Amino acid sequence: MIERPRQRRPALAAFLSFLFPGLGQAYAGDRRLAALLALPVLALIATGIIAFALGGRQALNSLLSASFLSALIALDVALLGWRLFAIAQVGFAQPSIARTTVFRPPSSSDGASSSRRLGTILVVSLLLVTTIAMHAWAGLLVGQLNTTLGVVFSGGGRGAQLPNGQNNGPLNRPDYAWDGTDRINVLLLGIDARPGRPENALTDTILAVSVDPVSKTAVLISVPRDTGFMPLPDRSVYPDGLYPHKINALSTEAAGDPALWCPDLPADAAEACGLRTLQRSVGLYLGISIHYYATIDLLGFTQMIDAVGGLTLCLPGKLVDATYNPPGDFQPNQRGIELPAGCTHYDGPHALAYARARKGYIEMPDGTQQQLDDFKRADRQQQVLLELRREFAKLDLFFELPDTLAAIGSTVSTDFPRSKVGDLASLLPLITGPDIERIVLDLPRFVDPPVNPNANYMLIARRDDVRAEMERLFGAANLEGWYVGTRRDAPES
Repeated sequence: MIERPRQRRPALAAFLSFLFPGLGQAYAGDRRLAALLALPVLALIATGIIAFALGGRQALNSLLSASFLSALIALDVALLGWRLFAIAQVGFAQPSIARTTVFRPPSSSDGASSSRRLGTILVVSLLLVTTIAMHAWAGLLVGQLNTTLGVVFSGGGRGAQLPNGQNNGPLNRPDYAWDGTDRINVLLLGIDARPGRPENALTDTILAVSVDPVSKTAVLISVPRDTGFMPLPDRSVYPDGLYPHKINALSTEAAGDPALWCPDLPADAAEACGLRTLQRSVGLYLGISIHYYATIDLLGFTQMIDAVGGLTLCLPGKLVDATYNPPGDFQPNQRGIELPAGCTHYDGPHALAYARARKGYIEMPDGTQQQLDDFKRADRQQQVLLELRREFAKLDLFFELPDTLAAIGSTVSTDFPRSKVGDLASLLPLITGPDIERIVLDLPRFVDPPVNPNANYMLIARRDDVRAEMERLFGAANLEGWYVGTRRDAPES
């Protein structure tokens, strides 16, 4: 019986410190250094858990703030250095030996061979490179998230700021601040920003999203863009307080003369004036306060869909629209689109065509044709948004999230405050379930057909029917504003 040295392998020690700083030092027998490396990291983790547990709803807002994300990048760099030291210190050290009594032949050799030492160096080097890559990816992801949130939650319009961060709802309450529990209403606007159409940018989609965080219910309400005679908050522009054109022209007209439409805004806030005017008009039409808005650039929307890997959407028959004009470089110099019957996985341009086609027909399996219109299109747009949200919930953090964040930053803008972005994130699961209520204020239930469709296809709102539907959704006592909220013929002077 003789004593044989039992080696503690540096490669294994390095791997343990790769998993958590100090584990490798503990394995190697250096308990003092192990504690020195491990305790600060453990304290950091414990502090984060306690802060998140005690912070409640405000904790998520703080986690997504610009200051915290910037600090997180600095912390990522510091932790990288800490981990690299822990791995290298124990990985490149000479093997430590503990004595243990065993039987062995006298010819047995001791110590590590040079080939084993070279293998250890390669393993430790790989662990160091992997650690650097992990922290570089995390830093880039946090930086991209911070940049995206800064662009999306810029407030006041795409490049235009309201005074002192004001947000003006349909009843002109610039001091409104969401407490995270009240029902919140957001106006979602689609932007067709293709070259040659700058004056008609905010026209494709007008969708009110209403979420009640307490009852955990949500409603999507689509307002057709051809709806006419929408209510205005006062008589300063039109004497009867009604907009005499289609709703899709309101934002453009207000932005064209902000001194007339929004005398309380700065002269350079034309786009903010257009957005606010449309926001207030839709709120009066529905009888609810529209607290915030969000705009979506339709060209960027295709990039966002591609970033999540496409969407699976269903049609009851083959969709044919010979007049469809695709944006961007999709099918250049071509018009028209055909989409197959059944459920199909679409890329961004084809999913956008699914959401935007409004002329032509759907050929049903029995050979009959169902004509497309703006109302059916609004219903498909709601389906696309819900399917996109479901894909967000399944994002691959490594491969899909960075590109998705970049696409969102170039596509979405909102005046929702950055300080409440955590509250907004908590609402997203409420608009994905099968029980969500989806309404299209369509013909013939809520609008009458045009008097002279060949001259001007403008839908006439059926005010009493819209009011009855809003009372069903929100309760009569909760409706407000002079249009649906009352039976007055015009706003008070």
